[in-house]
Amino acid sequence: MDAGQREQLQLAMRALAAGDRAAFKPVFSTLWPVLRVFCDRALHDSDAAHDAAQTALMKLFMHAAEFRADGDVIAWAIGFASFECLSVRTRKVRRREHVDDAGLAAVPADQLSPEDALIHADLRAAALELLGSLRPQDLEALRGAFDGEGPAASGPTVRKRRQRALERLRIAWRKANGHGD
Repeated sequence: MDAGQREQLQLAMRALAAGDRAAFKPVFSTLWPVLRVFCDRALHDSDAAHDAAQTALMKLFMHAAEFRADGDVIAWAIGFASFECLSVRTRKVRRREHVDDAGLAAVPADQLSPEDALIHADLRAAALELLGSLRPQDLEALRGAFDGEGPAASGPTVRKRRQRALERLRIAWRKANGHGD
């Protein structure tokens, strides 16, 4: 979402909070895909993500009058969605049958736990998605850094290109995930 779309969303949410029912549709149509993607990444279950995003939007609209004009509507919506995702996960955990200790003992100690493997896979997918958004020159510079090219390929120009490419990657990560490295 670009800055213009985000500003339009802010204006629509302020109007909705002030009682303008015509602002419902633009708020819904802008937030729905954002919350669907967020919930899908959080839950890894398309049906549960759909339900969580729908419930989050329903609660957002129920509390629209409480929206602060100086608040960020995206952050507010993600707050509702994260609570719904947490609720879905909690319900799933409560429904699970008791895990057999023998099954847990069968997992090798040097192997990642299923949770760690899932987190690792999510981070890898997010990083690959961001790499696809970089310029080809940045990708080439990063490829050299990741492949461990030695001192022969590490003159000041190459080092500076790598530094700039890594900084662009960090900025893209912060923009996509809302936090630092």
